[in-house]
Amino acid sequence: MKFKQPFLGVCLLLCLFGGRLPAATGDHPPTNAGDRLLLEVLDELSETYEVFFSYENRLLREVRVDFKFRSGESLDSAMNRLLKSVGLEYRAISTKYYVIYQDSKKGKKRANQLERKIRQLKKLEEKGKINLKIQSSNRLDKVRSITESALLLQQEQLVSGTVIDNDGIPLIGATIVEKGTANGTTTDVEGKFQINVGDDAVLTISYVGYYPLDIPVDGRTEIAITMEMDVENLSEVVVVGYGTAKKSDITGSVASFDSKALDRQPANNITELMRSALPGLNVGLSTNAEGSSGLQVRGPTSLGANNSPLLVVDDVIFQGDLSSINPADIESVNVLKDASAAAVYGSRAAAGVIIITTKKGSTGKPTINVRSATGWTQAGVIQDVYGPGEYLDYKAAVFDQIDAGNQPGYYADPNKLPTGVSLNDWLDYDGLVGTATDPQDIWLGRLQLSDIEIANYKAGNALDWRDIIFQTGLRMNNTVSVSGRTENLSYYTSLGYVKNEGILRYQEYAALRGRLNLEMAVTDFLSMGINLQASSQEEPTGLPNHLDIYEKQSPFGDLYYDDGSYRHQPYDDALAVNPLLWEYKDNYYQQRELFSNLFAKVSLPFGLSYRVNWSNRAYFIQDYRFNPVIASIGAGGDAGSRREQFDQRWMVDNILNWNRTLGSHSFDLTFLYNVEKAETFSSSQSNSQFSPNDNLSYHDLSTGFNPSIGSNDTRATADAMMGRLNYGLLDRYYLTLTLRRDGYSAFGSKNPRATFPAVSFAWRLSDEAFLRDSKLIDNLKLRLSWGKNGNRDIGVYSALSRLNGTSYIYGQSTVIGINATDLANADLKWETTTSYNAGLDFGIGGSGRISGSVDVYHSVTNDLLLQRTLPIITGYTDVFANLGEVQNKGLEISLNSVNLNRDGFTWGSNLSFWYNRNKITHLYGDMVDILDANGNVIGQREEDDIENGWYIGHAIDEIFDYRVLGIWQVGEEDEAALYGRVPGDLKIEDVNRDSLINFDDQVFQGYATPRYRLSFRNDITFRQFDLSILMNAFLDYRGVNNEHFNSRVQQQRVNKYITPYWTPDNPSNEWARLDSKNSSPVTRWYDNKSFLRVQNITLGYTMPRSLLEKWNIQSLRLYANVQNLPAFTFGGWNYRWDVETSAPTPLITTLGLDLSF
Repeated sequence: MKFKQPFLGVCLLLCLFGGRLPAATGDHPPTNAGDRLLLEVLDELSETYEVFFSYENRLLREVRVDFKFRSGESLDSAMNRLLKSVGLEYRAISTKYYVIYQDSKKGKKRANQLERKIRQLKKLEEKGKINLKIQSSNRLDKVRSITESALLLQQEQLVSGTVIDNDGIPLIGATIVEKGTANGTTTDVEGKFQINVGDDAVLTISYVGYYPLDIPVDGRTEIAITMEMDVENLSEVVVVGYGTAKKSDITGSVASFDSKALDRQPANNITELMRSALPGLNVGLSTNAEGSSGLQVRGPTSLGANNSPLLVVDDVIFQGDLSSINPADIESVNVLKDASAAAVYGSRAAAGVIIITTKKGSTGKPTINVRSATGWTQAGVIQDVYGPGEYLDYKAAVFDQIDAGNQPGYYADPNKLPTGVSLNDWLDYDGLVGTATDPQDIWLGRLQLSDIEIANYKAGNALDWRDIIFQTGLRMNNTVSVSGRTENLSYYTSLGYVKNEGILRYQEYAALRGRLNLEMAVTDFLSMGINLQASSQEEPTGLPNHLDIYEKQSPFGDLYYDDGSYRHQPYDDALAVNPLLWEYKDNYYQQRELFSNLFAKVSLPFGLSYRVNWSNRAYFIQDYRFNPVIASIGAGGDAGSRREQFDQRWMVDNILNWNRTLGSHSFDLTFLYNVEKAETFSSSQSNSQFSPNDNLSYHDLSTGFNPSIGSNDTRATADAMMGRLNYGLLDRYYLTLTLRRDGYSAFGSKNPRATFPAVSFAWRLSDEAFLRDSKLIDNLKLRLSWGKNGNRDIGVYSALSRLNGTSYIYGQSTVIGINATDLANADLKWETTTSYNAGLDFGIGGSGRISGSVDVYHSVTNDLLLQRTLPIITGYTDVFANLGEVQNKGLEISLNSVNLNRDGFTWGSNLSFWYNRNKITHLYGDMVDILDANGNVIGQREEDDIENGWYIGHAIDEIFDYRVLGIWQVGEEDEAALYGRVPGDLKIEDVNRDSLINFDDQVFQGYATPRYRLSFRNDITFRQFDLSILMNAFLDYRGVNNEHFNSRVQQQRVNKYITPYWTPDNPSNEWARLDSKNSSPVTRWYDNKSFLRVQNITLGYTMPRSLLEKWNIQSLRLYANVQNLPAFTFGGWNYRWDVETSAPTPLITTLGLDLSF
C-alpha cells in the first residue's frame, strides 16, 4: 500500500525498530524486576529478542509475575522460567513468532488457530506485502507526537483498531484501505492496525475468506472490528459438493473459474465465459443467437449415454439448461474433475461435475448494481458464391464436364469463344446459322437458365444473396440487482433481460431471467433461506436452412411475384426455395422455468449441524407451428401442430455434518440422504388441409382433414445415501473418504442400486520442516485419488420391454394395433467409471509470482450403456445392455504468473495446456476369425462396430476412411481408368495394391477432435484501465472439407461456393474438377483443422471514485469487448466456414457499463 504523502510515510516509519536481528539471547536485558504484569514482561522480551508473541488477551490480562531478567540468557530459557509459574505453555512457530496458550484441549485448539494465522502472516511477509518490526515502547510516545503534528497539518487523525473473527481470533494480514484512495495498511500478528485518515473517511476492511466491510470513521480514534467468514468466497474457500473446503485442504482435482472474469466480461450464457478458461473443460463454440454451447470434462467416457457433466447450482443438483441462469448472478464456478472430488454425486458424476454458486448479499447497506451491454454481431467469415459476374462462366464450366462429348466451345459465351471456334461454327452446332435468333438467347438456353433468370440477366438485375441471408444482428443485455446484508438477513435479487439477433436472417433469442436469494438467521442456532430462479425464453423455430439456400441460389432470381407476395422458388427450380417464405409461417416457441430451493440449517452442540434442502424445478414448453397454404410448396398444402410439455423434478437432501478440531487433528464428517422424483407430461396434436381456410392457424387445429394426436408421460424415482470424511493432521496431511450408494428406477429389477467409493490424499510438502523456510517455494502440495463414479443418463424405461402403437389397413378399414420394439433387460445396471488422479499444486518464486498445478489421470469405464440392434427373428428391434469398455487418460497443466506489479501497472498471465486420449478396449464380445493371406484361420479377435465407427484398440473419434492422395493428373489416364476415374478426379490410396478400392483400403488417419488444447490469458491493469486478452489453440485434429470435390447432385441446376477447381491448364492436386466422380466408393476429404484464435479482448475503464462521490455512485466501469475473432489456421482449412463449426462464427462486439450505487 502507498501512503498519501511522502513525508507522512517517513514520520510513520520512525515507529519501526530498525536494527539487525540478533541471536536468540538477550544482549542488553532490562534490569527491572519484581511483581509485574505478565503483559509488560512479554513486551520487554519482544523488544529485547525482536520476536512476536501471539496470545489471547483474556488469559494474560490480569496475570502478574515475579520475574528477573538474566544477562545472556536464551529466549527459550527465559520463556520456560516465565510461564512455568503461571501454568502456561508456548510454541515456537519460527525464530520470530511464538504462540502462548493454556495447557488444555481448548487452549491447544486456540494455539493451532493462531499458528495458522501466523503462517499466513509469514507468507505475506515473505511476499513483501507487509514488513513487521518491533516498536520500541520507550520511543513510541515521542514518535506519536511527531506523527500527530504531521497529521494535524494535514487535518487527519491516527485511527487504531483490532480486527478479529467471530471466535475472537485476531485476523493477521487483513487489509485496511481508506475508501477511494491508495492509503492503506495491514493488521499485525495481534490483528491490530494504525492508519491516518480524515474524520469523514470510510475504511474498507477485507480478508481472504471473509465478507468485506465498509466502516465509517465518524471521528473515532479506536475501532474494534469483527469479520464474518464468507464460506462461499471462492478465492479461498471452494464449494466441493454438500459443503466447502479451503483450497489448501482440497485433496481432489478441482478447478475454479476466476470470478473476476464473470464481472469483467459480457456474456449472455455462462458457457461463453467458461470457454478455454479451465484445463480439462471443453466448451464448444456457439453459432446461434442464444449463445449456448456443449460442455465436456476430460473427454468422452461413454459410447451410448450422455457425456455432459452434472450441473449443481447453490449445492443443489440442477436438471435445467445453463441458458436459464443469468451470468450476472453467478459468483463462482468450480469444476470437479476426478472421481474423489465428484464422488459425493455418485451415479451422476462419471462425466464430471460443474458447481455454480450464485451471489448473496455481502455489504451492510443495500447496493444497487446496473449492468448494461449493447452490441452487434456479424459473420466473421462468409464464403462467397458465384455472383452475376462469374455465375454463367461457372455454369458453362459445369456443363463442359457433364456433357463431355460436346463440341468445342459449345457452352461458351458467344462473345468469348475459344481460339479456333468462329461464331458461325458455334451457331452451326444447333443448325442456327443464318437464323434471326439472338446468340445470347441461344447461349442462355444451352446453360438451361429459366425464363426468370434470362429476363433478369438481360435487364441487368441481380440479387445479392449475402445481404438476403446474413444480417448484422443487434444484441442487448441488461441486469439490475439489489443486494445487502444486515445482522440477521442476507439478500440478493436481480432481474435481467437479454435480446439477441443472430448472424442469419430471422435468428433471434430473448430471455427474461430473475433471481431471489434470501437467508435469514431466525435464532442463534437456526437459519432459513430460499434460492429462487425464474426464466422465460423465446426463440423462433422451423427456420429455413439458410446456408443450403445461400449456396444454391442463382443471382438472377426474383424474390417476389408481380402481386408483391413472396415467390416460392426464386428462379423456378425446386432445389432452391425462397427463405423469405418463413415470414408467412406462424411459429411460436417459449420455455418457462421455475427453479426453487428452500433450505434450513440447525446448529447443534458438539460441532454438529443439520441442513435440509427441498428443491423443485418446474419446466414448461410451448411449441406451436403453422405453415399456411401461401407458404407451402408442392402437394400437402397447409399444416399445423401444437406440442406442450411439462416437467417437474423435486429433490430432498438431508445433510448432517460434524466439524471438530481436536489438537492437531481436524475432522469434517458429512452424511447425506437424498430422495428425488421426476415426471414429464407431453402431448402433441397436428393436422393439415384445413377447410374452409387456415386463418385460425394453430389456434384451432380441429378443421383439418388429417388429425393426429400423441402423448407421452414418464416418471422416474431415485434415492441415495452418502458419507464423507475429511481428515486433516497438522494442517499438512489430508485424507478424504467417500462412499455413496444410489438407487434408480430406470435400471433392471436385478440391479436397482450401486455403490460408488472414493479415496484421496494430499500432502502439503511446503509446510514440512525441510521446505518451510524456503524462499523459493511458497506452496507445494501433492494430491492422489482413486474412485468410482456412475452414469445413469438413459431413458427412464430403457430396462423394460416396449410396445408401440401402430395402424394398418385391414380390408377396407384402418385397424389400430401394437408391435414390440425394445426387449426387456432385468440385468441392466449403471455404467461405472473408475479413475485415478495424481496432481501437484505449486507456488514458486519466493513471492508468489508463479503458481499452478499439474494433473495426470487415467480412467476406465465399464458396463457401457449401449442400445444394441437385435436380429429381426427375435421379434424385437433392439435392447439396452451393459457392454464394452472405454479408457481415458490425459494431462492438464495450469500456470499463473504475476509478470509485473509496479507503479500502478500490473500484468498477470495464465497459461493452460491439456490433452486427452481415449481408447475403446472392448465392445460386444462377438469374435471373428483372423485370416492369413491364403485364407487360413490363424486366430480370433473381437469384432468392431463398423456401422457406428467404433473400432477396438482405437479412439472413439479416430477417423477410419479412404485416404485421398490428391488428384489424378493428365498423363495418368491409364492408371486412373483402373479405378473408374479420369484426370481431375480424386486419387484414393489403394492400400493393398489389388487395383480395387473397397473396404480393405480404409485406414486410420487422424482424429476428429483436438488432441491438444491450449489457452493463454493476459490481464493488464494501469491505474483506472484494464485490458484482458484470451487466446486459445486447438491442435492436431482433422475435419471433413468436401468442397475439394467440386461436386454435388444436380450441380448444373444450382450455384456453388467459389473454390479453385482442376482443369488441364490448372492441374491442382487439392481441388478436383467440376462434377468430379465421388462414388463407388464415396469418400471424404480431410483437412488439418489446427488453429489459433484470439477468443476475447476486453478493454475497460473504471471511473475514479473522487469523480463519482458527488452523485453517490460507488463505482462505474465502462468497457468494450470483442469475441470470436477469425482463427489463424495452420494449413489446409480454406474455402469453408469457420474452422471450429459447420456454420459462420459470430464476431461479437459489445459496449457496456457496470454501475453500482
